[in-house]
Amino acid sequence: MKRRTLLLSGGVGALSAAAFSMRGAAVAAVDRGFNRFALDPEAPTPDAEDRDLHQALFLADLHADCLKWDRDLLDWSDYGHADVPRLYAGNTALQVFAMVTQSPVNLPWRSCLSAQDPNHAAWLAAIQGRPVRSTRGRAFYQMDLFWDAVHRSRLSDGPELVPVLNASELLALIEARGRGESVMGGMLALEGGHWIGQYDPSPGVVAAEIRRLYDRGLRIFAPGHRFDNPLCGSSEGCERYGLSPAGRIALEVAEDHGMIIDLAHASEATIKDAAGLLKKPFVVSHSGVRAVCEGICRPDRNLSDDSLRAVLDSGGVVGVGYWGHAVGEGVANIPRVMEHIMDMADSRGLQPDRHVALGSDFDGSVATQIAADELNVLTATMRRAGFARDTIAQITGRNVCRLFARGLPGGSDAMADQTEAVLRDRFA
Repeated sequence: MKRRTLLLSGGVGALSAAAFSMRGAAVAAVDRGFNRFALDPEAPTPDAEDRDLHQALFLADLHADCLKWDRDLLDWSDYGHADVPRLYAGNTALQVFAMVTQSPVNLPWRSCLSAQDPNHAAWLAAIQGRPVRSTRGRAFYQMDLFWDAVHRSRLSDGPELVPVLNASELLALIEARGRGESVMGGMLALEGGHWIGQYDPSPGVVAAEIRRLYDRGLRIFAPGHRFDNPLCGSSEGCERYGLSPAGRIALEVAEDHGMIIDLAHASEATIKDAAGLLKKPFVVSHSGVRAVCEGICRPDRNLSDDSLRAVLDSGGVVGVGYWGHAVGEGVANIPRVMEHIMDMADSRGLQPDRHVALGSDFDGSVATQIAADELNVLTATMRRAGFARDTIAQITGRNVCRLFARGLPGGSDAMADQTEAVLRDRFA
């Protein structure tokens, strides 16, 4: 009887291991299919000057969805777009890790996305063993993954993942990178607070949930994603309304706590409402612009000139993406989008190169045209487009750091000036 029990136990263990292995293979196959790399055969090959300039930069990227996938953030993977080792190899100094919790499937017979459409994020959570029924649960699960990686990185042989929660920690990261320390900063962003205000939109309940996110380390808050939700309308939603009363409360409380407001995916009405409400500059973390949206680029996903003007007038920045739906096919389109933003800023009497940033959307179920470990291709592309060294430095990091140093907890105009001075002194 004992022998039979042992045999049965061993058989169950083998079946469990086989099931786990099959699940891992399925997740990897989905990951490979959704997060492709679209190599541009006309992308420039970086020369020695490109490589030297690139290594002298402080690079900050406003958006990557690495936490969405069942890969170890600290391991160099041979699929997907990004992880800490690949980002570090590409000289990324500060990476914003966003959390996707609900993502409707784009049905070909519909012209808009709805919360009732099939949910890719829930399906992916199911096959990865994550919370299936709760958008909130999926957000907090991904935050736990980030903090686990932070703690483990202190004991690993690779670069240390350093959390940035306030303006002083940002400055400390910049100084550590300037000393040549093997560190990379990380920040948490929420891409859509879909559950906030869903069942109880009262101000106290909404404010309490924002505080919980803040206490868990969230520092960049995007109220919406690809569909209209209880906080705001989406640029791809069916009604595309503006901020709801709950949405206004959420943004006010988030901003008061020192969170950076991100209006990527927001409807034009939402951006207009937010621009009239917010007291500090805001960001659009990963986008393109409709005015130069051609070929495979999707206009609804990108900024109209009216919305772009609202970002500029707030003193904010736009993170330009690397994937075709945002900028069109070919890496040469990336500086074209940046130039349009700079021209628009110049026409409004603003310093042109202070409002553009990087927003890769790595691991965002898109085909990127720049690899995380070969970001010097982007530097080479900007140099070939005629961008000056100082403009490249502004776009790749200074603009984001200046805005964060002003808007994060402990931030101020004086802290922003000090942060920029250190960047200019120690980096390109």
